[in-house]
Order: sequence, then C-alpha cells, then structure tokens
Amino acid sequence: MVDFAAFKEEVPSDEHLALRVMPLPADLNPAGDVFGGWIMAMVDVAGALPAIRRAGSRVVTVAVNSFVFKQPVSVGDIVSFYAMVSAVGKSSITVDVHVFAERNPADPVVVKVTEARLTYVAVDAGGNKRVVGEDGERAAVAGCGQPPSDKELVLRVVPFPADVNPAGDVFGGWIMSMVDIAGAVPAIRQARSRVATVAVDSFVFKQPVSVGDVVSFYAEIVHVGTTSVTVDVEVFARRNPENPIVVKVTEAKLTYVAVDEFRAKHPLPAR
Repeated sequence: MVDFAAFKEEVPSDEHLALRVMPLPADLNPAGDVFGGWIMAMVDVAGALPAIRRAGSRVVTVAVNSFVFKQPVSVGDIVSFYAMVSAVGKSSITVDVHVFAERNPADPVVVKVTEARLTYVAVDAGGNKRVVGEDGERAAVAGCGQPPSDKELVLRVVPFPADVNPAGDVFGGWIMSMVDIAGAVPAIRQARSRVATVAVDSFVFKQPVSVGDVVSFYAEIVHVGTTSVTVDVEVFARRNPENPIVVKVTEAKLTYVAVDEFRAKHPLPAR
C-alpha cells in the first residue's frame, strides 16, 4: 500500500496483512455505502487466517468479543484487514483485526474503518474441538513459488464455494476478474483517476486454485504511456494449513487507460 506519513505508525506492517480487497457495487447497502455485513464477513475471514495458522487446523468462530465501525466504506476503496493473535487458550485463539481503507485516488488518504476482536476454537476434520499445540506458527512454508520482492501486494483474498467451476476448482473467470482488479490498483494510483482495461497482453494459469486458499496478487507497473499504464501481476496461493505450501498459480500483463468522470480518455499526470 502507498506509504501515507500520517498513518505510518498506526497501520500495521504487511506481516499481519490477512486480506486486502476492493468492494464492488454488489456489496452496497440501500444508503450507497458498503453493507456492514460484508465488512463483518471479511473481518471474520481475516481473523480466521492467523487462527488457522496457529492451530494448524480448521477453526470455527465462537465469539465476537467487540466490533466497532469507525468510518463507512465505499465502492472502489482498497480495504486492508490486519489480523494478530492476541491470546491462546487450551483450544481457543483470540484475534484482533484492524481494518483500513485507502480511497480517493486524486488525493489519496488512508482511514481506519473498523476494529474488532474475535475468538475461534480449533476443530479436527470431524468438527470436534481439539487442543491447540504450543509450537506456534511454522517458521517456514514449503512451496514451488516465491512471492516477488519487487512487486506490491495489492490484493489478498480467499475464494468461497460459490466461486468453483463444475470440476470443483475455483472458476478461471473469478481469478481473471481478481487479476483485473489487482492490476488496476497501481494503475489508478498512477493515473490519479479511474482507469479502464483496454488489453490483456498475456495471461497464464499455472496451477488450479481451491476453496480456502489464501490467494495473494502482486502487481508492478512496467510501462507508462501518454494515457496508458501496463501492469504485471503475479498470483500465489497458500494452501493446506496442516502442512502449508505456497504455489504460483497465475501470471498476467494488462494495460489500462486513464479516464475521466465522463469515461473520456485523458493524459496521465506528470510523475
């Protein structure tokens, strides 16, 4: 995320970044803000991720200890969910979640929108409560893909059963739509305005994605023209909490054009 000095000390490090998503018009309530239930659902997912890693197994939510909405969230905000384990019991794990929104590309700002505390219980494959081990999160994660150090982590999402295709893998169209959003994030910042996708220069699926994978999208601007921005996106999936592994699942290159409120092409601002 862009480093905004006013929030540098308040925003947690990406070490604790559980999710980073962009709400869409389908997530709005009748008042035109993002539905509070959408935020609550994402907080629950975000809090579960460090709990799953700590437990090394499935977890179930047993309590929402506190939940405070501080600011509304709008379509197009880049919403980051930071989650940290705050307490571990015999079978329970309590997690603090802090949520920030980056908005207004013409004059970017980051605001804290939500904070919450939730408690989860570790369960086995049969759904029975189990004891949490004392080893903590694994220090190393195996894998055949190394997330790039030169690209920004722009999105991190978890696909759900509604996103699968008839074969039981996550639908390729879902991944393509997330890649399009991920590539648009740095393009919007460069343009300081809305952008429109004009070309998919390349798109390669390397591995299938499954429900429950933590899918991270890394993006980097590779070319800037008069009105266009070309972005490379690499996608990695973290899976199997009992024996974690990270694999590269997709890579793509997309081109966007800056547009104004009337959807007319306009020149990019001077860098």
